[in-house]
Amino acid sequence: MITAKSSAAQFTRHLQSIDALIQKGQLQEATSQLNMAVKAFPQDPRVYLMGSRMAEASGNAEGARELAQQAVKVNPGWSVSMTEYAHLLARQNLFAQAIEQAESAVVLDGRNPQVLMRVVEVAQRAQAIPHAVRWLRLLMEVAPTLAVKRLLASDLVALGEHDQAIQLYTEMVDALPDDLLARSGRMQAAHAKGDLALAKSDGENLLQADPENPSLRFWYDLACGKTPPTQPVQVFKEQFDVSAAVYDQHMVRGLRYQLPKQVAQLITDRYPDLKLNVLDLGCGTGLLGVCLGRINGALVGVDVSEKMIEQAARHNVYDRFHAVNLLDALSETPAALYQVIAACDVFIYVGDLSQAIPNAHRILMPGGHLMFSCETALESEADLVLRPSMRYAHKRSHIEALCQAAGFVDVSITDTDLRLENLQPVAGFTVVARKAA
Repeated sequence: MITAKSSAAQFTRHLQSIDALIQKGQLQEATSQLNMAVKAFPQDPRVYLMGSRMAEASGNAEGARELAQQAVKVNPGWSVSMTEYAHLLARQNLFAQAIEQAESAVVLDGRNPQVLMRVVEVAQRAQAIPHAVRWLRLLMEVAPTLAVKRLLASDLVALGEHDQAIQLYTEMVDALPDDLLARSGRMQAAHAKGDLALAKSDGENLLQADPENPSLRFWYDLACGKTPPTQPVQVFKEQFDVSAAVYDQHMVRGLRYQLPKQVAQLITDRYPDLKLNVLDLGCGTGLLGVCLGRINGALVGVDVSEKMIEQAARHNVYDRFHAVNLLDALSETPAALYQVIAACDVFIYVGDLSQAIPNAHRILMPGGHLMFSCETALESEADLVLRPSMRYAHKRSHIEALCQAAGFVDVSITDTDLRLENLQPVAGFTVVARKAA
């Protein structure tokens, strides 16, 4: 039993046993043990951090915050409490508060590598990349590891600081010529900067080491001035896995993303009783399902990111999911299964739709509808354009021709702003194509 006379070592072991109970889900016993610990050591911030963990495990988000905040109050000079509180706030998507708490930890203990690494994690989850870069620079001063240098170079690319990123990647390549990750990072940074000669040189080197890698081939083709017809899944899957937990807040609040709401309205206009089966391609975190609600039929989500699907499943409106490439999903689905196939802001990653649209027509039931969006390419541009954002834009006339060639009898195209990018609206259009009854 833990008492006020227990040694520091005994108390630490007691906390470890409580932690083990929490991990096993034995929360009632953990609560009993923790209450004794609080009585014995009410001024030890670790008991409140442990209580915060337990509250979070039980789904009590507010209680978890209160206990983590108490840990900071009882020992305001301990940076660990601040960083753990910041992490909790970030996990709850309270990003402004999380960054504020992380900043306090840096002011208090900004030469501590553990503190800096933890606040960098907070900043990256919050997508506060300028903060991440600033703290990574500090980390490079006190603990200049290869892993830290990689993170800093990657975040510099995200900020558009391509010269600095290339310099860091070059240092890594010079030190370890066989470091394929560094060379790949430099290739992508060089492409973003517009230094196609360097990007091509790195691409050639990488393809010699891994000639069958589709992602490397994609980047090499770009360096050679070609437009690859599609992006390999590996090019964009990781970014969605990483951003899954914050995707809804970032897209809807930050980028004013309204397509799921618009497409849900298009569906209910045509099927007011919601008696239908819907295939949601690139379902992401399930925003279309949230806007549509429960339907009298099957709502099936398809996405390459398991992390995104985990978020979508939390809404309890989808009947099932398939974690596959949507092109594979379309080609392998039997005919005449769905009244609606929706693809909100996803064909921008697919590119060439010459197979996707005919396959969608095939698996729609007679009278069914394909509803999707595209970024707009000018009529003076090519049918398919890969923007610097690494998203494909499509020409309206080309998309209309593809729909008609696939057999759709009624194709309606409406201009819309898809989302914000660099605080400016992205021009696009929505398509509703009807299969003959």
